[in-house]
Amino acid sequence: MFSSIETSLVRLKVSSQAKLADEERIENRKRNVLILILHHLQAHGYLSSVEKLQSETNLSLRKVTAADNMDLINIVQEFESYYQFKFGKPAKLVRKNTGDDATQSLQHSKTVYTANESPHRESALNTRGPPLPKISKQLHSSSSLFPKYQEKPLISPTGFIEHANTKPSTSGSNEPKQHDHISAVGTKVTCKSIANEHQLSTKSGSVVSVAPAAEMSDQNMHTKDDYDQKLLKPMPDYANSEFRELAAIITRDIFVQNPNVKWSDIAGLASSKRLIKEAIVFPIKFPSLFTGILKPWKGILMFGPPGTGKTMLAKAVATECQTTFFNISASSVVSKWRGDSEKLVRVLFELARYHAPSTIFLDELESIMGQRTSDGGEHEGSRRMKTELLIQMDGLAKGNEHVFLLGASNLPWDLDVAMLRRLEKRILIDLPDKDSRKTIFQSLLPADMIDDSDVRVVGDLDYEALASLTKGYSGSDINLVCREAAMRPLRKIFDKLEAVSNKQIEASVSTASVLDYIQNETGGTEIARDAISQHDVVEAIRTTNPTCDVSLEKKYQDWQKSFSSV
Repeated sequence: MFSSIETSLVRLKVSSQAKLADEERIENRKRNVLILILHHLQAHGYLSSVEKLQSETNLSLRKVTAADNMDLINIVQEFESYYQFKFGKPAKLVRKNTGDDATQSLQHSKTVYTANESPHRESALNTRGPPLPKISKQLHSSSSLFPKYQEKPLISPTGFIEHANTKPSTSGSNEPKQHDHISAVGTKVTCKSIANEHQLSTKSGSVVSVAPAAEMSDQNMHTKDDYDQKLLKPMPDYANSEFRELAAIITRDIFVQNPNVKWSDIAGLASSKRLIKEAIVFPIKFPSLFTGILKPWKGILMFGPPGTGKTMLAKAVATECQTTFFNISASSVVSKWRGDSEKLVRVLFELARYHAPSTIFLDELESIMGQRTSDGGEHEGSRRMKTELLIQMDGLAKGNEHVFLLGASNLPWDLDVAMLRRLEKRILIDLPDKDSRKTIFQSLLPADMIDDSDVRVVGDLDYEALASLTKGYSGSDINLVCREAAMRPLRKIFDKLEAVSNKQIEASVSTASVLDYIQNETGGTEIARDAISQHDVVEAIRTTNPTCDVSLEKKYQDWQKSFSSV
């Protein structure tokens, strides 16, 4: 029996890996075709087209280009030769447009009709030129065409933003990565391959080959699309310009920069990570397990004191989950024009379904979905916008698209009750415990930290004692404490540095000899930065108070007892 169960699980894993490999292969093929097109356009002088295509697809020839002896014309020539050899006649790649092709293509494609439109307005689309590719059929009423319209490029013309901390590491390198955020040791999601499994025999005598899927899985782990090479879909086409402009506004909130925050960079919060993985990661990897009653969660509310890691968790989702990430704030969906707020909410969810799998992150959720009142103190436009948001979230629960809503709030008691019902999991992101605080100190002030001159920056610290002294501090508070402690040794040399005016340093003095020059001008006194000591950190703790007091912490815990769902 156990052998049968094990066989079933292995088959399920192999099937999931094969499906992911197929999807990865299709995306790679699309990206490679676009890269060849970019290379062809640049080689023939279509520079404006290259710049526009790079901004729309998030690809850049500065990062990737066509391989040696690979050219679009050569590929077409090879295909023509193969076609001639196989069928005995030349390949026909293009044909004349009869004039009715655009109309026929538009009639066979689905068009987005807004609440203020009727099908007779479809004739306006026929004047917009040749047909464009169809949107995936995963959209229902919002499926349409790809437009040429884009109000503003989402990224720079090169299509990439350099990150100093995202350089590819060589094999065998154990150099520690330095982050500008709170980092700690935690759980990291990895895809284990079953490379040792070559064949799997079933009861029926059939043999399932496992090695190809495992090899594809290993290859996928090394060729995962990162933000520098992630292919962006063009915006869907709407029947009028108003909705296209609203879609352009929402599209600007799609993450195209890598936040570079991993699960392992967040101390503690094990239950929060588990729920997010159950809602986003596992349903995409193992869709056959999440059916019926096991349908994945569609919404999670993270509430707690400020600075405890709610936004960090959202950044980890954007980095690790390989989904289209919408970073939405109140300014994204609130408009002064009548009716635009609810239209923005509708367009947001339509774009999320179009870009599925996708994640919508609503930060400071109470600013958008505060409690509705009947005393007339709430504006009519605000009520309409909240109602539209609730309706769209109901649509998420009933649909099968991989669209997930992640909300964060510091004031959960101000949220509307109807919103709480739609956020199926409500978890408290509490202040870090002693072990988590110790991990944060070890990450921000590691004992092996050195500067550019190979001088040790951090002295011998008692991390256990520092964790005990910071009870009630959030992760953000501890980050501030560490920055203050690092500043204290610098303050000791500021007076010496300011003693010599910049005017006294001649232009001929090189950068390497500036400190020697200053030492001579100040009487030979040695200028060196002391290492951060235990006393520096303790004094920083003494002068830095926590942002969350005891009464506020108790209020979060009381609300958790009444409304949490873990």
